Formats: sequence, structure tokens, C-alpha cells
Amino acid sequence: MPSGTEVGRLYLAADAFLKPLEQPFVYNRRTDELYELNDEAFAHLDRCRTGAGGGEVDFTRFCLEEGLLVETGPPARSPLPVRAPSPSLRYLEVHLTARCNLSCRHCYLGEARREDLPWPVLRGIVADFETVGGLRLLLSGGEPLLYPRFWELNDLLADRAYRSVLLSNGSLLDRETVRRLRVQEVQVSLDGLAPGHDLLRGAGNFRRTLEAIDLLREEGLDVAVATMVHAGNLDEMEDLRRLLLERGIREWSVDLPTPAGRLAQVEVPPQVAAPYLDLAFGGGTHGAEGDLACGSHLAAVDVDGRLVKCGFYAGGPGPAVGQGLRRAWEELPKVGLADLACPASCPSLGDCRGGCRYRAEVMARPGAPDPVGCARFGQPVP
Repeated sequence: MPSGTEVGRLYLAADAFLKPLEQPFVYNRRTDELYELNDEAFAHLDRCRTGAGGGEVDFTRFCLEEGLLVETGPPARSPLPVRAPSPSLRYLEVHLTARCNLSCRHCYLGEARREDLPWPVLRGIVADFETVGGLRLLLSGGEPLLYPRFWELNDLLADRAYRSVLLSNGSLLDRETVRRLRVQEVQVSLDGLAPGHDLLRGAGNFRRTLEAIDLLREEGLDVAVATMVHAGNLDEMEDLRRLLLERGIREWSVDLPTPAGRLAQVEVPPQVAAPYLDLAFGGGTHGAEGDLACGSHLAAVDVDGRLVKCGFYAGGPGPAVGQGLRRAWEELPKVGLADLACPASCPSLGDCRGGCRYRAEVMARPGAPDPVGCARFGQPVP
């Protein structure tokens, strides 16, 4: 194809979705890549959404290479793009249930209980998330596989214009369960090698979790791993990183849990934990710009159907999602960088963005810098 000429009919790929956020974008659900577009490129891809596209060769070649366009039809069942609110809600963690089959010593949600997100509310969230700029719907708990209507939810997730991610402890993932999943990704918690992981989650859970990871990989699902730094896994972190890379894990997130309950026995100070956070790999977020602090494009739905700033705020006040996700998101207070006690002259503020707001409130005070963020970026810890 010579550069600058026109090509024939093209179709928007099944995993590509147009996203009119603060700027026009196209999102690849399969790879979790978000591409900013100009108005002309967005209009071209919108024509391809209905099978009426051609286009300039260089841009077309790029879209074909990235899996955004295909040369065979018929057009994929792609929804009509809906303008998102500003700021857009790109990441939503939904606490399906407070039920759990484990009793982890670091869990910030407390003891498991028989409480579930009402089904009509959840069904509305699944539909509404496409209209607020949704990119990643995170299905959380408790253990989300214990939600009484999980498999009905699973069927609703097919062909959505966002990426569905199951957050699981891994202990209930057998082959039949994995084969039925309609999500694009599963994030499994692995808090060290056998000694460190089982210290938090109980004897034998490391082996079961590793078996679940291998099973997910065998069945072709993307796998991410989340790890909490604690006093019992510091000497295991480098070996854990190698183990995950060898297993083809796409993303490893590392964080420090919120000090609470029995965790006080194994918590580590921010200055000690901070270097381990940089061992993480893959992933990243499509957001955190402008004048907003942590959570500018993120929220969580508590098990009682209220929208809160993130999962750590479960149990706190927030607007009811039953009135509509868009309205709840617009009512949810946002935290601006100007609202923080961080000095405007801090050279790391643009990257840190005040760190975790909840952790700052628990370990310091509302509006204060996050001590872990300060330690990670080499700033004085408050």
C-alpha cells in the first residue's frame, strides 16, 4: 500500500471501542491499550464501526497492526459511543459480596458476612458503565465467586465495551470454573512465597493459588497478581518477582496494606516498604492527569450499593448507585491537588499525586501527604 493513498472497506475490530472521554480515544479491550485520537481519526473509526470505513494508509496500517481494525466483516457489534462526564469514570471496583472463604489477617474489610450487592443495582452498573467512560470493571468482594448470582453476572459481561477483571483469592478456581468465565482478566492475590503468603492467608493457600495461576494461563486468560508488602515476605519479594515473570504474568502490582486489626503484627514502616513497590511490572492506568489527586478516574461500589472513592472507603458515606451510575459519579466529591497539604513545590507531586488518600488519613490526617508515597519518591515522610 503506498503511503498517502486510500484503502478499501475496513471494520472496527471486535475488541476495539470508541471512547469519547475528555478527548476522543479508541480502546483495545484485549490489550488494555487506550489511544488518543484527533477528531478526523475518531470520525474515520466511527465509520468503520458500521463497516463504511476506508482511510489514509499510514493511519490504517497502524490500526491494523494494533488490532483496532480488521479487513473482513461483517462489522462487530460495537455500541454507539456516548460522551462521558468529565472527569470520566474509567475504573470501577464493584464489591459484589462480603462473603469470603478465607480469613486473611490483613483484610481491611473485617470479618466475612452474608451480605450481597442487590442484583438490580449490579445489573444497572453493568449497563451504565459503558456510558461514563468505563475501561475496566473490577469484580471484587469478599470473594466474588461466592456472589449468589455470579454466573448470571458472568453471562451479562459478554460483548461489553470495557474490560472485565475478576479479583479473586484463587482458592475456588478449578478448571470448570475457569472455562466458564467471560472476563478478560483475572487478578489473583499472592502475598509472597509459601511462608509469607500462608502467614496472611492460612496454611496451604500458596500451593492452591499457584495452581490457580497455572490453570488460568493454560486456559488462555490474562493473569495479574497483587501482592501486599509485610514483615513476613520482605526476603521473598525478589524470588516472587522471578517466579511471576517465568509464568508469563502480565501485571504485578505491589502495595502496602492499611494498618488495621491483626496486621499490626506484621506491618512494616513506609520507608522500609517503599523500595519494594518499585519491583512491580506491567499494567498502569489510563488517567491521573489535570488538577485532581489520587482517584481522578476511579471509584468503588460498596456492597450496600453506595459509590465511594475507592474500596478502602467501604462502609463510609456515598451516593446511591441505584439512582444511576452517572449521577452517583457526578455527586461523588473529588479530591483536588490544591486540597492537599502537599507543598506545591514538591517535585514529585505530578507523579505521586498525593498518594493513597485513605492511607494518608489513617496514617496521618485528612489532606496530608501519603507517607508511603513520600518515601517512594524520596521526599520527607510526614
